[in-house]
Amino acid sequence: MLKKNTAIRPDRQLEVTLSALVYTVVAMALSLFMLFVYPQYSLYLIVLILLITVLCIALAIRIMSASEEALTYGGFANEILNSRDVINRIDNNKGEPIIENQPAKKFFEETEVLPFLRENLGSGRRTKLDFQRLEAAIKNLRKEKVTLQLILKEEEKWYEVSFRPLYLKKSDIFEEEFSIEKIKKETYLFWTLTDVTAARNMEKIFEEERKKLYDFIQRLPIGIYIADTSYNLEYVNESFADQLGRMRDRLTGKSLKELVVQDEGILNPHRSSYIGMTVFQASANKENINRELFVIQNNYKEGGTVKIRGLTIKELPTDNRLRETLDYMKDELDWLFNTAPCGVVFADKDGIIRATNRKAAEVLEISPDEIVSCNIAQFFQPPTIKLLQDIYKQYANNTAGSEINKIESRLKSDKIIRIYTAPQRRIRTEKESLDGLVLYLEDTTEQKNLELRFAQAQKIQAMGQLAGGVAHDFNNLLTAMIGFCDLLLQRHGVGDPSFADLIQIKQNANRAAGLVRQLLAFSRKQPLKPKRIDVTENFVELEYMLKRILGEQIRLEFNHGTDLGYIRVDPVQFSQVIINLAVNAKDAMNGKGVLRISTRTEHLSEPYQFGADTVAPGDFVVISVSDTGCGIPPENLSRIFEPFFSTKQNVVGSGTGLGLAMVYGIVRQTEGFIKVDSTVGKGTTFSIHLPRFETAGDEAETMPIPRESTRTPVLTSVSSANQPPKIIFGLNVSALDHGREQVRNPQEIKILFVEDEDSVRAFGIRVLKKKGFIVTACNSAENALECLEKGDKFDLLITDMVMPGLSGAELAKEIKKRLPNIKIILASGYSEEIARRELAGSEDFEFISKPYSLGDLIQKVFDILNR
Repeated sequence: MLKKNTAIRPDRQLEVTLSALVYTVVAMALSLFMLFVYPQYSLYLIVLILLITVLCIALAIRIMSASEEALTYGGFANEILNSRDVINRIDNNKGEPIIENQPAKKFFEETEVLPFLRENLGSGRRTKLDFQRLEAAIKNLRKEKVTLQLILKEEEKWYEVSFRPLYLKKSDIFEEEFSIEKIKKETYLFWTLTDVTAARNMEKIFEEERKKLYDFIQRLPIGIYIADTSYNLEYVNESFADQLGRMRDRLTGKSLKELVVQDEGILNPHRSSYIGMTVFQASANKENINRELFVIQNNYKEGGTVKIRGLTIKELPTDNRLRETLDYMKDELDWLFNTAPCGVVFADKDGIIRATNRKAAEVLEISPDEIVSCNIAQFFQPPTIKLLQDIYKQYANNTAGSEINKIESRLKSDKIIRIYTAPQRRIRTEKESLDGLVLYLEDTTEQKNLELRFAQAQKIQAMGQLAGGVAHDFNNLLTAMIGFCDLLLQRHGVGDPSFADLIQIKQNANRAAGLVRQLLAFSRKQPLKPKRIDVTENFVELEYMLKRILGEQIRLEFNHGTDLGYIRVDPVQFSQVIINLAVNAKDAMNGKGVLRISTRTEHLSEPYQFGADTVAPGDFVVISVSDTGCGIPPENLSRIFEPFFSTKQNVVGSGTGLGLAMVYGIVRQTEGFIKVDSTVGKGTTFSIHLPRFETAGDEAETMPIPRESTRTPVLTSVSSANQPPKIIFGLNVSALDHGREQVRNPQEIKILFVEDEDSVRAFGIRVLKKKGFIVTACNSAENALECLEKGDKFDLLITDMVMPGLSGAELAKEIKKRLPNIKIILASGYSEEIARRELAGSEDFEFISKPYSLGDLIQKVFDILNR
């Protein structure tokens, strides 16, 4: 019989005994086999078999005993689990329950633990972070304990969730080749959930009560101090410090003897208590003054130590002082009542106004003398009166107390007001009696209008950001389309059947690029080339074009002001603004009417709120474009600058709805703003305000102007002198190629091309390699920096501005530090101004705007390498 090992669990003991029985049976089988093979040793083998048989019988008896102990052990363990209120559950690696007590069955209802917790998880930030910790612990098979907020049947509960992995076969896991999958497969998940809702709620209540008690003591109208037997102050509240006109933190640690001027017994060590008046030295306006306080002081024990505590009351009033205070409070109440920033109206239960202040008369648009004895029904609309009557009944039925109600309403004059109501009760009468209502009136007309304008401005700003983002992606797509189209045109000349189709593709891609420029204009990110221009001279140049656009039936009138100065704009974009407004005016007048364009100057003395932006004060040139058309309905005025919004959806050739959106974007990008005044049936006036400049200025001081790219339909190789010129649509492409200065020894030049868009990167690599350059391409700034770390040297960097991770500007700064002599070309669909702003005004780079063609890219590379 095996000796019982009390250190081993019964189930483990059963496992060990079963293993021993198996080995014994194998030994018996082997002995029987040896008996037949070697009969000459039969006597010894028979004795061995008998011994093994006895051992098997002993092991079988031990197995029966160990089985009974294991069953008892498992039953006790199961009873312990089921008798606990704590939720216990053990899952396998697939999340299926292996063992769970009754609370766990009722709680999870056979669902997986993690999805159950995720589905019922609360919305608190701390809860979500703790849940992420729990997920990480499960993934990494490490134990974790967190507290989670769960929403169960619309009830908020808090549970302490404990997770622990169980490895029941540790030896088997590491006997064979190490495998994470095997570890996870042989691992069980032990969950414990404890409901801590009550404890958490109690803790929260105790914390709130402690805070309230602390604030209550600090702000009591009675001063409190605690001192030791040497009269050194250990604690004072805010009221005591205020009574002495001192800072509370400076009083702590100070001796009470330094503060008392006349000692009537407060500093007598032989007295355990004192009640009376004491003069303290207070500090006010850096001058020492005396202040008399009523003091109640006694001694008490705290932890075996005697301490002193005292209460102080400031300036106990006499009868004369009480009368003076009462008169002062009357005057103060009258002053507060009449100078309150909101209207105050006392109305009785029948709605008759009994008292009011001047502000209320102003809000209700009636004189203060006439408002008393009026009924509030003559000012408010019927729904508001009905609501006030219901509130009065609610107050009358609620004798314990009433909350203040807030009402948003309109007067009969259509003014928007906010009303706060409170019950009006007389002090001398019974508490249950209710005399009427107190109405606090606040004129919110201007606030509501500002909120509407601000909400609309935010909407336009959000759409502008969306338009800018879409335009950026479109520019990448168009760059690839135009570039690969140029590559195809090199292989398919004018006589090729595919030539016309490729030209159509490229023309439509260029039209799409124009649409993208309009989107960028609205989002204020399109490239601008500003300079200071004379407004009057510019309109002289525009007059002929405007007349051609408007036709013979529309009369064009100009009225220019004097001493207009200059405006700083992109002349092309400014012309586009005026043309768009003229086209819209022509449509509004149905081809017949008068279009007036006038100019003047205006000075803003205060900042002007234009939507979500604030325009700085200063001098502005105002350009007004007025028509005599149908006007804009009020419901459309707030949407006219939205992209793709148009009231002419059913009109053939009505456009894209981007005209006014582009106008808005260009005007804001030039630091101006635009106003609209329209009357249905009479016409509309757009007033553009642009900053005024006194002189034409020095063009070198203006913002950097991006170079205009030369777009060529086809880029051909350099022709020999004997080769006839290549003409496409009247354009001598060969002449353009001859005019381009080539790069000597391009095979010695290494170019780092960084672009996250795969199609643009493939096009750029192909073009540059075709010209003989050594090109290294990267799809991110991080990859480009890895190339530099390998020791690669480059002569030219071409990078996109907008990329995930590091931007093109940040990459250019970093590479410039490592390779000071490298030349840089930044590519972006946004303006060069943005690029230079991100590079802190650096001039040591070139810029190419997207979408660019094959010719644009090669020309820019040749220009910067030959410089």
